[in-house]
Amino acid sequence: LFQIMALAFFFALLALTVAFVGDELDAETLERMREREVFLQEQMTLQWQHVENWGRDGWAFVPSSPLCCLTEGLQDDEESSSSEEEQQEQEQEEVEKEDFFFADMFWPTQSRQGNCEHILLLSRHLIRFCQRLLSGTFYPVPQIPIGVGSAYEGWCPPENEPIFCLLVPLSAPRGHVFHLDLGTPGELPARNSRIRVDLECTCGREQEMGMQCFLHSSKEELGNQHSGLLHELCTDSYLDAEKIAYWFYALIKNAWKCLPDSTTTRINVVLLRRSCKLSVRRCNKRTLTVQTIFGVQQDDTDIFLTSEETEAVIVPSMTWPQSCAVAEAKFFQHVATNAQDDNFYLRYMQVAAYILEGHTFSSYEMKTVVMHLLTAIPLESWHGIYFLEREVRLNHFFVGNEDVPAEIILPEEFRTSQPLNLFRHLVQNPERHEQALQDVDELQDRLVRLLLYRK
Repeated sequence: LFQIMALAFFFALLALTVAFVGDELDAETLERMREREVFLQEQMTLQWQHVENWGRDGWAFVPSSPLCCLTEGLQDDEESSSSEEEQQEQEQEEVEKEDFFFADMFWPTQSRQGNCEHILLLSRHLIRFCQRLLSGTFYPVPQIPIGVGSAYEGWCPPENEPIFCLLVPLSAPRGHVFHLDLGTPGELPARNSRIRVDLECTCGREQEMGMQCFLHSSKEELGNQHSGLLHELCTDSYLDAEKIAYWFYALIKNAWKCLPDSTTTRINVVLLRRSCKLSVRRCNKRTLTVQTIFGVQQDDTDIFLTSEETEAVIVPSMTWPQSCAVAEAKFFQHVATNAQDDNFYLRYMQVAAYILEGHTFSSYEMKTVVMHLLTAIPLESWHGIYFLEREVRLNHFFVGNEDVPAEIILPEEFRTSQPLNLFRHLVQNPERHEQALQDVDELQDRLVRLLLYRK
């Protein structure tokens, strides 16, 4: 019952959010949207009543509701005459519930969690060996990888080959320093960020650092000492993501041959434009796909400038967009710790992500909705009335949000900025807004088909 309620709640909130993304549209459009809000509120109230009744009376079906997600059940009016019959009915009900929610398709499995741990362990061994290989050089220093994305957050959508995404932090080598240029002032998260590489004075620390000062030593004193980072991996003194990807690709291929793991595990490294993809296969095991991206930490926060590239935008090689991926993974770790054994929100996100596939709305927007809900109200208190009182906009979770858990470290500008509406593009484009409203209706229909017909 709770699982169905949560799914209905998500799409009710999405419908209300999209319906009123802003107040800058023309009067006719606003009036139509207000009428739609009244309609959605009425339908949500009806839906909530039927969902609550289902908990007592069995399945209910509401044909007129855009959120109908309950099947029409057959009621058995005959009372059970023995405790044995009651027990059999209860067991049958549990089987039906398990089948209804497609446990084998959606729910996190122990093997998937084990794969996450195996990938992290293997990558740590590999990176530590790379660090030893680079110890006498002036190339970037890769740090221990961080698991990010849906697989490591625990809600990986159902797919044949889940992608295990790792972020490899890079630190500057001896005598170098990274300066983060966040690009357009006031833009959060910054999309046009760059990373400038400068040399720093090491005079007086030559013996300690095992090097000559790049800035104040003559060519004769420097000898064969040169900056591989500046000369090979930068363009105009800015870190080049494409050059970094190629360098890491060659580094990993050479390092893997020297590791003991190579005798029991096969690894194939594929170079992408700004990242690397690894295919990892253990003996008699299925192949695991690992996406490796690179990042530079912003001060001591959980925000990184990364080489990640979205499918919709081709990012220039010297551009490193600001990413909240580590903060998001840390948030879900925080929730899992406090939720103890109640991890339904992860299962709920899996189903929602499955329904959203191929539609206008992204799984990131769905995840943002869930993160807001998890910090605003406990899982056991989710109620239809609460959704009707939500603000009719979808704000970025980490920008201008006072409810972000304190253990997630954000830059000061993230905490002090005004909330950022992720649906602001709909406010500025009435046609896209109208299309979004149609997409909401289609998503609701897909939810019905999934729950009724497993399609």
